[in-house]
Amino acid sequence: MTSPRRVTRQDVAREARTSAAVVSYVINNGPRSVAPATRQRVLDAIERTGYRPNAIAQALAGGRSGVLGLVVPDVSNSFFSALAKAIEDEVFQEGRVLLVGNSAESAAREARLITSFVERQVDGLLYVGVGHHAPVQEAIRAGIPVVALDRRDRFSSIASVVVDNFDGAAMATDHLIAHGHRRIAIIAGPSHLFTSVERIGGWRKALKAQGLPDDESLFVEAPFSRAGGYEAAIKLFARGTADAVLVTDEMQAFGVLAAAADTGVEVPRDLAIITFDGTEQSMYSVPPLTTVGQPLAEIARHAVSLARTRTTERSRHVVCDVELIRRRSCGCTIQIRENHQVPTELADKGGTWRPPSKEDLTMTKSVGLIASASLAAAALALSACGASPSDDPNADVTITFVAPHKGVFDEAVAAFHEEHPNIKVEIQILPFTEIAAQTQARLGSKDTSIDVIAVDPPRLPSLATKGFLKDVSADQANMKDSLTAGGIASVTWDGHQYGYPLWTSDNFLFYNKSLLAQAGIAEPGADNASRWTWDQTLTAAAKAKTTGAQYGFAFEQVDAYYALQPVIMSMGGGAGLEGERNLTPAIDTEQWRTFGTWYADLYSSGLSPRGVASAQMPDLFKNGSVAFYVAGPARITDLQNSGLADKWGMAPLPYAAGGKVVTPTDSWAVAVSNFSEHQTAAQELARYLSLSADGATSTSTKFNLPPVNQKAYPKYIHYIDGVASKQTAQYGTLLTTDTDEHAIRRPSSVGYIDFETIVNKAFADIRNGGDPGKILATAQDTLKRQLSQYK
Repeated sequence: MTSPRRVTRQDVAREARTSAAVVSYVINNGPRSVAPATRQRVLDAIERTGYRPNAIAQALAGGRSGVLGLVVPDVSNSFFSALAKAIEDEVFQEGRVLLVGNSAESAAREARLITSFVERQVDGLLYVGVGHHAPVQEAIRAGIPVVALDRRDRFSSIASVVVDNFDGAAMATDHLIAHGHRRIAIIAGPSHLFTSVERIGGWRKALKAQGLPDDESLFVEAPFSRAGGYEAAIKLFARGTADAVLVTDEMQAFGVLAAAADTGVEVPRDLAIITFDGTEQSMYSVPPLTTVGQPLAEIARHAVSLARTRTTERSRHVVCDVELIRRRSCGCTIQIRENHQVPTELADKGGTWRPPSKEDLTMTKSVGLIASASLAAAALALSACGASPSDDPNADVTITFVAPHKGVFDEAVAAFHEEHPNIKVEIQILPFTEIAAQTQARLGSKDTSIDVIAVDPPRLPSLATKGFLKDVSADQANMKDSLTAGGIASVTWDGHQYGYPLWTSDNFLFYNKSLLAQAGIAEPGADNASRWTWDQTLTAAAKAKTTGAQYGFAFEQVDAYYALQPVIMSMGGGAGLEGERNLTPAIDTEQWRTFGTWYADLYSSGLSPRGVASAQMPDLFKNGSVAFYVAGPARITDLQNSGLADKWGMAPLPYAAGGKVVTPTDSWAVAVSNFSEHQTAAQELARYLSLSADGATSTSTKFNLPPVNQKAYPKYIHYIDGVASKQTAQYGTLLTTDTDEHAIRRPSSVGYIDFETIVNKAFADIRNGGDPGKILATAQDTLKRQLSQYK
């Protein structure tokens, strides 16, 4: 049996005794007019033949496909499925169609889906991002409106629709506090995600405002899934530290309830729970979940609106309000909705909930449409703020110091407290790879729970320009008396000091003596005159690999601009940023491409380990798997205390044959938050860690990085000599030579955070087998767009 032939426009034209062009004019209402009698004949012919226009062709002829694309990270997650439904409803009302793709939390799959949608010429692209991809930029270049949902990309000006995660988490935590809970834990999602960072920040702010603990025993990170919530809850129950918990995702919360049921923990009697999202499923759990509800219909409306038209105007960022939906999991007895501006109300006795008035339940806060320019202006205005009027220097205060260096500051902080008994310091450790993103997001939300922050100097201009850091230029004279000129320069932006430098740094070529001896390789010299070239180094590394080493060579800081900038510049390349205020990218150059090929070959040849992250590299070298290893002096004590003790050596950082010697410099500083409510106390701590010889000596000998405090420097060198005298015999001299003759600072720029993020991603893509030329060209284009916002 043959399928019936589809009726065409030519069939209608024959039936109406006219041309196919005239039929087209009638169907599309133009572009030419048609006589009324002829129009009626065409309409009658369409009815008799049963002709149906090709919607896709018709739409494309008009420059639109009538289709929007949506990519979500997990379609099985109740929130993302509910979000997709809300967007589909909104799209349907406009007579359009929604295509939904599931990235399964895979950056590669997300990129393929976005590319597919672009190829299908969708009218708009909406996505909940796993990563920042070249296909997104391809969509933008193709003129397709792109809108990021839920997880805003901090390093992109792409339009976005998110909710007020920070205030929502603070509101939920305040509600648990009002129930009488004092040990309130958080089960957070992956801490690199925008949503997690914001919710963690709101939780910390609410606890700090009430003087409640937010220590590590109350913090668990887990995937946004039922299994993630279940495993996190088991960890939390084993610690026995919490009587309430904020769970940052509804799917996690279902896992927590399952874990509670399996272990005999009764909710809310033994553990009160509040979660995020507020989909219909949260109503039917046992017990029903109190949740921070997201306005899905409102999110969908704004998302579709932003994706409706192509525009070259600066993208908008929409922040929607959330509401607290009270149910029994937190201890409330009646369901009620509460906007986050409304204070939680509980009875004075017994912790029994009493409902707020009808007036309190009215949502009054409007949705914010915030242009980037407005945000910048607001941030600059805030930069003029000083300490709050209540910042009494003699009052007992507790300040929070956020840093990535566990154990480095403990002794110095204890000594500081002895000198300043009225100032208690809580050290909050964030992972090295996440501290920049987390602090940026929290300070961007005016989080007062950060007082002192560890800052990598090249990131300081961006933070200072946004008004996040206190101007401490009044201490410049004290800095000049105590610190090196290079150290002061590292915290200077536009002629002002925005921090107190702690250390400088360098990189060295560490090597495994046994592996070199086994391969018959003479050890490299330890002084500047004996410095090897990269060709010498990699030739020796390849030989060591053939005689027993698992890997011949490795960088500790994998894909990190800090470690790779000296190699690029020794090969004749530039720093990657140039022009006025270092806002012009220059990475798509012959020299950068030469480096890219060199870097790719390290991993494609197997000389360096492709699948090993930076955090795992020290153990790989210490266990004897790597012959040559580029790392900083912070590794010295660790190596000497390992099984590799006395079996390692250190030599100068190699350079490219025919090129100049280039070494890295600068390390961390401490800065005072402009949103701190205790700036006087915070600045006292910063001064002690940097300007005090005792404070600087304590941290530098703990972390093994050379201090910029000139009185502490000799004590540091003496300490290092006592740790490994043979291996570090030339260390002090070499460090001085590198600092005075070879050190190149990373470029200072308000766009450095964007630059480093994009460049590090490019290095990772090259390491994983991508084409260096294409990757650097794409990164160059991305940087041009990103950095243009600062010009």
